[in-house]
Amino acid sequence: MDDLRLAYQHIIAYLEQHLGDDPIYSWIAEETRRRGLPTIQVTPVQGRLLNLLAQLLNARYILEIGTLSGYSGVWLARAVPPGGKLFTLEINPACVEVARESFSRAGVADRIELHLGPALETLAMLELPDLLDLVFIDADKDNMRSYFDWALERVQSGGLIIVDNVPVVRADIVESDDVRVHAQAAYRFNEHVFARHANWGTLLPFYRPNGDLIDGMLIYRQP
Repeated sequence: MDDLRLAYQHIIAYLEQHLGDDPIYSWIAEETRRRGLPTIQVTPVQGRLLNLLAQLLNARYILEIGTLSGYSGVWLARAVPPGGKLFTLEINPACVEVARESFSRAGVADRIELHLGPALETLAMLELPDLLDLVFIDADKDNMRSYFDWALERVQSGGLIIVDNVPVVRADIVESDDVRVHAQAAYRFNEHVFARHANWGTLLPFYRPNGDLIDGMLIYRQP
């Protein structure tokens, strides 16, 4: 596993060197660390993928569950065309404070509607102007299935539901107890989705520096 970890680190370093970076993303990552918030945002490669998929969809309405400091939100909002909207949900007030500044610095605040509170409660009363083109789920794992099922009813045909932090190895081979609990919850979610929607989705493995090698991103296309 150490050899695999080293190989992935070289791949990530290569991609980050040649793909370049926007200073706003570095600012968000650094500000997140400085304020003691969880440094669990998507990787730059994942951010580029989210942005590309949203652009390919010409996604007018996007919902994000799990704003954190606004890192993935900036990637998504920059793909929203004029008149579109990113709805993003976050439970942590400290994260919301940083996210608002992130959106302002990135020049996308005018196309973002940020909601503070438990996601399931917000979803129950959220008013949408139309069906969604893309839903990105990157929040607590205990409610992944509820978020996904909610999205199934509100994403238009041809739209995408993307879920981060889904496992790509069996939970029982992970050594850390904390990681194992996380992996087990997410693995059950995988089984639920693929038992019902395997023909419409795929799972891409992603490695995070200093990570646990179990992360993946589920991409589901609404038939």
